[in-house]
Amino acid sequence: MQKANIPYPPEFNLEDTMNVISFNFHEYFDGVIGLEDLVKTQAHINFSENTLTGSTFQIPIFFRKPETTLTTHYLEPHQGKLVKIPIELNYLDDTEIIIEEHQFRDKKLIIPNSISKVKNGQCLVEIQNFEDFPQFIEFKEPFSAKPISDYFVQRKSNFINRPFQNNVKSTTIPYDILNSLIRTSHLNSQEKHLLFKTLSEFPSIIHQEGDKLTFTSKVKHEIKTLDEKPVYKKSYRYPYIHKQEVQNQISQMLEDGIIRPSHSPYSSPIWVVPKKSDASGKQKWRLVIDYRDLNAKTINDKYPLPNIIDILDKLGNAKYFTVLDLASGFHQIEVEQNSIPKTAFTVENGHYEYCRMPFGLKNAPSTFQRCMDVLRNLQNRICLVYMDDIIIFSSTLEEHIQNLSLVLKCLSDHHFKIQLDKCEFLAKTVEFLGHIVTPEGIKPNPKKIHAIQNFPIPKTQKEIKSFLGLIGFYRRFIDNFAKLTKPLTSCLKKKEKIVHTPEFINCFESCKKLLTNDPILQYPNFEQPFELTTDASNFALGAVLSQNSKHICYASRTLNQHEINYSTIEKELLAIVWSVQNFRPYLFGRKFIIYTDHRPLQWLFNLKDPSSKLVRWKLKLSEYDYEIKYKPGTTNKVADALSRIKIEEFNPIEDTQSMIVNIPDDLDDLDIDDILHQNSTPDPQILEDLAQNLPEDQTVHSSHEEPVFTIAITEKPVNNYKNQLRISESPNVKINSSSFQLLFDKHRVNEITLKTTNSDEETFSFIKPFLNLNELNCFDFQNLNI
Repeated sequence: MQKANIPYPPEFNLEDTMNVISFNFHEYFDGVIGLEDLVKTQAHINFSENTLTGSTFQIPIFFRKPETTLTTHYLEPHQGKLVKIPIELNYLDDTEIIIEEHQFRDKKLIIPNSISKVKNGQCLVEIQNFEDFPQFIEFKEPFSAKPISDYFVQRKSNFINRPFQNNVKSTTIPYDILNSLIRTSHLNSQEKHLLFKTLSEFPSIIHQEGDKLTFTSKVKHEIKTLDEKPVYKKSYRYPYIHKQEVQNQISQMLEDGIIRPSHSPYSSPIWVVPKKSDASGKQKWRLVIDYRDLNAKTINDKYPLPNIIDILDKLGNAKYFTVLDLASGFHQIEVEQNSIPKTAFTVENGHYEYCRMPFGLKNAPSTFQRCMDVLRNLQNRICLVYMDDIIIFSSTLEEHIQNLSLVLKCLSDHHFKIQLDKCEFLAKTVEFLGHIVTPEGIKPNPKKIHAIQNFPIPKTQKEIKSFLGLIGFYRRFIDNFAKLTKPLTSCLKKKEKIVHTPEFINCFESCKKLLTNDPILQYPNFEQPFELTTDASNFALGAVLSQNSKHICYASRTLNQHEINYSTIEKELLAIVWSVQNFRPYLFGRKFIIYTDHRPLQWLFNLKDPSSKLVRWKLKLSEYDYEIKYKPGTTNKVADALSRIKIEEFNPIEDTQSMIVNIPDDLDDLDIDDILHQNSTPDPQILEDLAQNLPEDQTVHSSHEEPVFTIAITEKPVNNYKNQLRISESPNVKINSSSFQLLFDKHRVNEITLKTTNSDEETFSFIKPFLNLNELNCFDFQNLNI
């Protein structure tokens, strides 16, 4: 404390001095003017104008009553600030307390759970502003608090005077980290606040750069092989420029516990392939293991993957979508101890094996899908799962936040981690399984369209199949697909030469523009009736599934050689039978309307003398509840156009060097093409799997028709038929020969042996006399190639 004699401030207009005492007077007031100075300056206080007034001066007065003194805090938008707040109870100084999360009703401000020390009836906490603009806050009422001893027996000093969530990661996560990792430009302030609050409650599920990747104990991957003979394959030579990258990735996986040093007799070679560039444009690389030899002797795990079309159909009526992406999903699953040695691989500086499930193993997708069954109780109600892609859908914001919490809790309970920068939250439009999902319907992915538009002109059958496979993935969006692709598909016949004629070039360029008009298919509503519109031409069938004149899906296929000879009514009925079977998941168990431009089908059940074929097809339709209505061809344009498209059929796996594998874009760490492009020979088992899992949007054939031969196939015993032809082929015979025997009840068995040099005309010419045109003939082919 010091005394001084100083001049009056210039506001007083006095050439005199005043006595003052200097000390730390008050937090809010500058000082006190005594009675002697008031008399000397002839001043009085004007309370109506809050001024100190004299004969020659007027000075404004700023004051507060001590009992209502407040501090105003300024908060930047989307940022937090450490502030002092008053405490309700009179705790002694240095008492350690917990402040529970507090939300302000009128302002989007939050004080998260915090641990702090009491000082002069106050404590230090963080307050966070979620608005897009600055805010001011005053604390008029004291906050409730509890001693930390009520929560914890042991306390750590590094928690003190810091926001609780910054120190205890298992409790919450800072909002500034969430803000830096999540795309929020499409969210309003309310959506953003609720999303951040929800995510902050599950910090253990969020994987950040530098964090060790945890793993789940739900499922372990087991490699069951036909024998236990070790697979050893010589290492590939890879470019010198990749050596440091390989070393860095090996070191990181060792540190994360994904791999470990190995003494296994197994060894598979590695290769380095490019990944997608990051946001800065920096090229990234992926270390892949060539497990083809190991896969060849691995026993299949036939755990089914969901049907993509079924998944997309269930997203109707949703307004909000969230897509979650697991961080290195395969590496979050352990490998069984007895299978770990089989994953061994060799690099320049050592021999290692995987403790977590690596990419490239034959049954890895099945194991992963089995592991995702942890969401079984939530699937189809609030979320859908395909591999590591999880989509959450809801019709309202409140419902979506609740659903998101349920999914995050389930994943957290099983120790999964998500990668925030690859997730989309509370979006109206999201990319999922190669499609764009919107509240209005499904669209093709623009990235896929871009790939189609930049596809080089095909020069080989393999390249044509790859191109058709790329656009065929979206065939259900295109109502004129086969007509436009006919010049391309006609080049896929055996021994057909590919000539870049003007027709071929125009077809290719037109196909590249098929999806540029942004087509959209609506979601099916299973509470409303479906409409099926069908038509048949001389060489094709067409169908459109719709509701309220809005299309849900297109379908078409060509007629085989046998079907081309059908009568008109048979072709039209075949179109109905085939399309009903094709759309069975939508139509079975509910009433629907069939529109056809062939009027006689309206009286299908009233035909007096229907052929056996029509009777058989009527029986197939009898399990459905439908009504057939006539629709003139002039108003039945879409199905009519589809049926008049002629497309030559081809087998997408006939050329073993051409493999089209549809892999979800979001599964970045599973890129089979990176391996296949190394001039490798496809695994025969992969070809078998492809044959069993052809995309549903390819041309579909009825199960009762034979697409190549003109002779019908039956499962009835041979001896049911009175005229039986047992036909064999032998290189040892020089002329065609025959013999016969009569069995019980006048059953005739014709034994026919053909020479291998026969032409088709010679074969059928020899067989024809043995046919009985008045009854059904039964053929039994033995060692015969037709």
